[in-house]
Amino acid sequence: MDMMMNVNEQDIVQFVIDRVADLTSRPELAEELNGDAPLEDAGVDSVLLVNLMIQIEQQYDIFYEDDELLQENFATARLISQRILAKRAVKTGV
Repeated sequence: MDMMMNVNEQDIVQFVIDRVADLTSRPELAEELNGDAPLEDAGVDSVLLVNLMIQIEQQYDIFYEDDELLQENFATARLISQRILAKRAVKTGV
């Protein structure tokens, strides 16, 4: 059974926060960040953002188009999760 079908916003937010903590080599962020915290303030720059995006694409089997690669689309974990859910809904027709 495909576990990815049951993803919810909070799971995605936590995945994003955990990846940010890994990418910035700041494990404490996994506990400190919330879904609405600006990722830029956590040290996520454009290079880390590309790495984060690749991990998200692999984890959630989605693809970001070039015109979606805007800083505001990746401003917070919650914004990222909402976009992932929307992309998955389009893909699966849910």
